[in-house]
This record gives sequence, structure tokens and C-alpha cells, in this order.
Amino acid sequence: MANPAQPCLCSPYENLCCCGPQNGISVVQPQCQTLPDGSVVTNPAFVPSTNKSYWTYKFITDCGDSATRAISDLGIPICETILAGHVIVSEKIDGCGEFVSVPFELISNDPNFGEAPPGFQYLKVETNDRYEKGVCVVYRIEITGNYPAAIEPIKVKAGTPVLTFDCGCFLVPECNPEGKLSITKSCDYTIVNNQATLFYNLDVFNTGNATLENVQFLDTIFIPTQLTFGTIIVTPDLSINTGIPGEIIISGNLGNIDPGGQVLISYVIPITAVSEPGRYLINNNATVSAAETSDTASCLTTLDVVQLRASKCCSIDGETGTYTLTVTSVGNSPDIVVNLFDFMQIPAGITIIFLSLSGCEGFLSGTTTPIPTNTPITGPQGFDFICRNALIPAGGSFVKIGSYVLVSSSVVGTTTIRNTITDVVPVDPAGQIFLGVSGIPATADIEITLSQVCNTPCTIQL
Repeated sequence: MANPAQPCLCSPYENLCCCGPQNGISVVQPQCQTLPDGSVVTNPAFVPSTNKSYWTYKFITDCGDSATRAISDLGIPICETILAGHVIVSEKIDGCGEFVSVPFELISNDPNFGEAPPGFQYLKVETNDRYEKGVCVVYRIEITGNYPAAIEPIKVKAGTPVLTFDCGCFLVPECNPEGKLSITKSCDYTIVNNQATLFYNLDVFNTGNATLENVQFLDTIFIPTQLTFGTIIVTPDLSINTGIPGEIIISGNLGNIDPGGQVLISYVIPITAVSEPGRYLINNNATVSAAETSDTASCLTTLDVVQLRASKCCSIDGETGTYTLTVTSVGNSPDIVVNLFDFMQIPAGITIIFLSLSGCEGFLSGTTTPIPTNTPITGPQGFDFICRNALIPAGGSFVKIGSYVLVSSSVVGTTTIRNTITDVVPVDPAGQIFLGVSGIPATADIEITLSQVCNTPCTIQL
């Protein structure tokens, strides 16, 4: 098997295999390679956490010899049971930029390279004029599953000739001689109309050269009891056991899996209700087993559920009236970003001035006309305020203070300036379940007679 990935030092630079030149072309397998996460490890290498093995090769084309031609195709032998869907080929041209995924073909009998060695197929890459001569190009092959390393030649087509680089040192992935199970798993979720649905996709496959019989499957999903789930859909038909609170157990016999064969499994689990806010971790562990072989895979889903509480109060200082808007996180709610909507109404006979809008947007109600500041406004008039992208931190609150100056009143008796929080809307409704806002609408009134009187006073002067 490919050895587990170990850190590797690129200096002093060393190669596992350096073969060439032929017609100005050399093929090299470096001792170190760079993985997609940027780590530099041994070559080849297996990473258990991703269930992937990595194999890196380098192709060098001279520029001085008139007989040298640019590479048009290259063929690397790999295990004949490897499926194209389990392979990613990435290319990096002469250290320029980052690795880029490129097309490839798996073929056992190629018109240029001929029959692949017994037990192998060619991983064929066509360059399609992406580079010419005087260049060094690195190819990283990423394969799901772990495979033993064998020594096989690598072929290159450059112009008319097909060059065979057979220095007895290129390590390539060969098939496991016995049947060997491998499993990968991914999990995801969507939130539509404020209801979450969990999605799981599993790929069980045989990386070996022998049929595996009576392959057994078992997956336990640990789901917090605060989440209520609905009807579970599993493909193919497997046993579903929900008898233990907080667990969903899916199991069954997958039958026989031939060399290179695979079984695709999927679950859909709707979350129909949530009892309280919080950040919920849904983890699981899937196992496949047959005689003398087994493998496991797991994944983690984090589901955020948020609930808020809103309040509004007021205070007065001479001719200045102030409203304080507060939206508070409830319970174990995680952070959330929301848009806050607020409405204020001044009656006939009242004239006020807004000195500022405290960082929020403000419009004359029902229009797109901005509220003028430092300008007298006479009622009757309504105002729509929007405070965008307000962060309500976990365990904390968002507070916004708005003030006006009473310029004049021609009212006989008493009248009221009313300010109301009308709505709180999540900015990313697909990212969190929202249990709503208690206290909406939240209203505070300031009565005006010969002087102002706040009917919903703030307990703490801000």
C-alpha cells in the first residue's frame, strides 16, 4: 500500500526516479509532492482522513535540440479497476500559478501507447497545446482509496515518436491482489422555507482484484434529541432503526461487489421541528465489512438554530425624544446577521427634526425618498427605517438609538409619536433555521402635550 503521508523537505531536492532524456524529454518522479491543502509530503502518499492516495510526476521538455517536439500525450499505468469518478488529475505548468484540474481518459488499449501492462490501464492526458518546449510540467494524480505501489514504465508521445521511459523506478498504483473495501462519505444540508434537510452520499467500492461477497453496511447517525426528523429516504433499500433516542441506524447487506465495482448509497433526512435554539452537531460513522477487509468513513454537519427577542423603549431630554431599539439573542443561539425594520409615525400638528439616522437607512413611508436630516418635517408623516446587516452575537444584543428634536406642536390636548420594530429578517435564510423573534411588534410611545412624556421609559439611560 502507499505509505501514509509524511512531511517532506524539498531541500536538498531529491528524486525517486529520473529518466531521460529522449529526444530532449525527461520524466521524473520527485521525492516530495504538494497536496491540495498545501502540505508537502512524501511521494506517493496516502491520507487516511480523506481516503485518498496521491502520486506526482514531472515532465521536462528541452528547448535547444531541433529534433525535440512538444509533448502531446502522456500515459501513466494505474490499476485497471480504478474508476474515472475516483480520479482527479491536476496540472501545474513550470511553477506558474496553482495546480489546475485537467481532463483525462482511462484506457486499456490506446492507439498510441498500445496495450497497458497486465492488470493496468493507462491514465492518458492530452496537453491540447497548453504548453510547448522549454517547460517543466507537474502532474498530481489524486485517487480515492489506497493502492500498492508497483514499478512500471511511463509513455510520452511527442510529435510522431512514442517514447517509453523505462528506468525501473517509477512508482505507480497497482491493484490490490485481494478484494479490498473502501468507502467515502459526504454530508450536506439545505434550508428551504426555514426547514432543514440533511443529505448523505456514500460510495462503497472494491479496489482489489477479487470479488467480495456479502458486504455488510452499518451507519449510525447521532442526531441531537432537540431535532425532530421526518420520514427518512434511503437508496438502495436498507434497514432503518430509530428506536434509540438520538440515533438513526442504517444497515444492510450490499451483496457481492466485483473488482472495480461500487455501490452508491444516499439518505435524505428532513428536520421537521426544533425544540430550542442552539448550534447542533450531527456526526456519524459508517462501516463496510466483508471477509478480511473493512473500511470506515465519517462526516460532520453543523446546524445553526436561532431565536431572538426584540424590545423598544424611549426617553426624553428637553425637546429631544430618543427611542432605543434592542434585539437580543435567546438561549444558546449562535451569531446571526439580520436586517431590522422599524416604523415611526408623527401626527398632524407636530414638527420635528432628525439630526442623524444613526447609521440606518430612512425613507418617507411608502416611498424611496430619503428622510432629510437637519430639516423640519411636519406631520402627519410616517417614516420607514432599515438597519442592514446588524450582528446579533451569541449571548448578546444589538442596540440602536434614534433621536429627534421636537420643533413645535400646534396640538390641543395630547398626541403621540409612536415608534415600532416591525420585523427582523435574517440576511442568510439558507444558512440557519430561524425560530423567530418574540416581542414583535415592539412599540414605544412618546406623548406630547405642553411637554413631552415618555410612556415606555428606558430603565437605564443610554
